[in-house]
Amino acid sequence: MRLLNDDGVRHVEVMLVQVDGVGLHVEVEGPREQAPVVFLHGVGSSGRTWEWLPRSATRGRRIVRVDLRGHGRSDHAAGTYDLERYGADVVGVLGELTSRPVLLVGNSLGGVVAWWIAQSHPELVAAALLEDPPLLAGETPPGEAGRFRDVFHAVKATIVDHRARELPESALAERLGGLCWAPGTPALGEVLTDDAIAALAFGYHRLDLGVIDGAIDGSTLAAADTRAPVGPPVVVVAADDAAGAAFSTRDAERLAETQPAVRVARIAGSGHRIHDERRHRGTFLGHLSGFMDAYTG
Repeated sequence: MRLLNDDGVRHVEVMLVQVDGVGLHVEVEGPREQAPVVFLHGVGSSGRTWEWLPRSATRGRRIVRVDLRGHGRSDHAAGTYDLERYGADVVGVLGELTSRPVLLVGNSLGGVVAWWIAQSHPELVAAALLEDPPLLAGETPPGEAGRFRDVFHAVKATIVDHRARELPESALAERLGGLCWAPGTPALGEVLTDDAIAALAFGYHRLDLGVIDGAIDGSTLAAADTRAPVGPPVVVVAADDAAGAAFSTRDAERLAETQPAVRVARIAGSGHRIHDERRHRGTFLGHLSGFMDAYTG
């Protein structure tokens, strides 16, 4: 597989890693002798959401992108979409790739999966960067939780309608670009980059809808634990409360009570998908590059 980037052509190794009978699509690029930086995506997305990373940030690093079960090009496994299985899948992938501690980078669900791995298997993790993770979703007040459930209901309805019409992926991308998840909010195409819209359509087009059901009923993140100790360093890059942060200022305050070593950087004005936003991708990249520089080697 070959992907074009701003610095020419880069070569990507595509793997299908079997974990507990589920085939996981994994893409790897960069020097084999380097410890991997493993990128994890959010609900409904795929490893494609990280393909935009510029060579200036990834050159000389071993970059790994994983499609979680039920997502992207990985196998569907109905009834198994929960935090512990997602985490165990990534642990299985790491076992196939390296014997060295890795850096984990995860958006949303991927951030909580990275947290679970750092907490449950600290020997595998050098450090973790979590992008606006819903770490305390189980403790979210009902009113706020309802807002997130409404978004997932809208996502599911969009996917169901798209599939009923038997439309191509390109049509879904066009629809997503004009979509507003809530009244008074700008269309996604105004907020997200073009490649982010395409990656989102790619993910939704292939998604097992059971993934969305777990996000709606709360079962996906039911096992999240913010009280047990976490050994490796953890950095959280959070969105703005006013723009729908999944890791709110109040969440940061509560997490500090049990995990005072976790560092939090909040991006003013940014919504939940920080790395995909036109206005804030550069800021996120700065945090990511600083994280990789700080904890590599």
